[in-house]
Amino acid sequence: MNLLLLSGGSHPYSETTPILSGFLKVAGYSVDVSDFAFELNVPSTDGYDAIVLNTRRRDDSNNNLSEIQRENLRKFVSDGNGLVSVHISPDSCPDWPEMKKLTGGGWVSGTSNHPPFGRFTVNIKNPEHPCAAGLTDFETDDESYCDLDLQPGIDVFMSAMIEGVERPMAWTHKYGKGRVFNTSLGHAGVSMRNPSFQKHLLNGVDWATAGSQVTS
Repeated sequence: MNLLLLSGGSHPYSETTPILSGFLKVAGYSVDVSDFAFELNVPSTDGYDAIVLNTRRRDDSNNNLSEIQRENLRKFVSDGNGLVSVHISPDSCPDWPEMKKLTGGGWVSGTSNHPPFGRFTVNIKNPEHPCAAGLTDFETDDESYCDLDLQPGIDVFMSAMIEGVERPMAWTHKYGKGRVFNTSLGHAGVSMRNPSFQKHLLNGVDWATAGSQVTS
C-alpha cells in the first residue's frame, strides 16, 4: 500500500512526522513525505492508496492549499481512496468548509480548546470497531481536544473524560466512496511513540485503505 504523508505548518512536525513515517514503514507501508503538497496537483496522486494529513495548512503559515489542490484532495477521497487525518489537521484551510466534511470534524481555531499538555486516559468506546482491534483503555501524554466541530454521521470509537465531559478522540466515516479515519491525538513525539497510539493509527490506515481504488 502506498501512502502520501503531507506535513508542515505551525506544529512540531519536524519531530512528529519522522516518527509517524517511521512506524508506518515498519508496518510495511510505502510512504512518501511532502512538505509542500505539490502531489495534490494532477496527476501526482495516481498510485496512492491513501493520503495521511499530519499538517496544518493555513494562510498564516504560508502553506495553504490552492483551489486546485483542495479540489484534488476532495476528489481523491470521494472517488474511493483513503484519508487519515491526525491531530489538528482538520484545522487546515479554515476558509474551506469542505475540509471538516472530509475529516468528519475536528479542531476549530477560536472555538476548540484543551487543558495543558499532559497525561490522561483514552477509553475504547466501541471495542467492536475495526480501528479499535487489539486495544484496551490506555494512558497517553498529549493534548486532549475539547469542543470540536463534529459532523453528522461519524462513528466515534475512542473517547476520553476531560474535566468531567466525555470528549471524542477518534472516529471514522465515509466521504463519497472513500474511507476517512480521524484522530485528535498525536501532538508531540512522546504522543506518537505511545504503542497504543501507533496501534490505533495503524488500524486506521488499514481500515482507510481497505476500500482503495488503486489498482496498480
